[in-house]
Amino acid sequence: MPGYKDWIDAIDIEVDYFSAFMKAWIAFNAWYNNSGEVEGKTDKDCIEFIAEKTNRFKSYIMNLITADTSEGNIFRENVAGLHSKLLNAAITTQEYLGTRQAISFSEVAVKNSNAREKFEFRNISYECSRAHGKITTVVTDTKNGSELFKLEQDGHDKNYLIQQSSYKYLSPERQRKCLECYEKLKPYRITSVLSSGTGKITFGSYDFVNDPNTISHAIVIILYMLRCCLAHGDVSPDSGAKEVYHFAYEVLCAPLRKLK
Repeated sequence: MPGYKDWIDAIDIEVDYFSAFMKAWIAFNAWYNNSGEVEGKTDKDCIEFIAEKTNRFKSYIMNLITADTSEGNIFRENVAGLHSKLLNAAITTQEYLGTRQAISFSEVAVKNSNAREKFEFRNISYECSRAHGKITTVVTDTKNGSELFKLEQDGHDKNYLIQQSSYKYLSPERQRKCLECYEKLKPYRITSVLSSGTGKITFGSYDFVNDPNTISHAIVIILYMLRCCLAHGDVSPDSGAKEVYHFAYEVLCAPLRKLK
């Protein structure tokens, strides 16, 4: 017959945080698809809306970041734990850049709002513009107004651009300048929300930039990237990843519970 010692040994329940995180994400997904508060045709569109626009979920995160309460302290500790475990686990995804990118608060993909770039160099005009999902690149000789190169393409694809015969006819200098202009319209730019200066908010033993809006944006994007890795089977279910999803679950649930 089991005694009290056996029961004491059994009080520690090992939680499957991979499943717990996905269960929490299903609830989050149901909110942003059915609440009428979020705009977007795809999950990615909805997540970028939540990360960039004013909405309840993001506002709750911002409040938790700045709250001088036990709830705020716990949330910041969990964000610090998530950052720490991400550094150790080295989880990567292709979700934003098309190449493997480490999921980290020091490398957050931010949507590029720049829709036009133009400059002149040695009497040559370089211009790239984005409209309705298409990017148009034009190189013009300003002395006589003649077009040296023009390309309209769906989305941003540098390899496709440099394979064009009319691009290859440009001099090496003009090719470099054309690419310099073109790269200003990359769909996403990489930024860090960690701080090494005086303006900072401390999360555990880590310093973040003193900007709750920027930090909350990063949290939303990182949670989404972790969701994609798990849903697509891109993460190994080892102890390091388990710890990542433990803290990701806690970070997601804190603002999620306030949506009721």
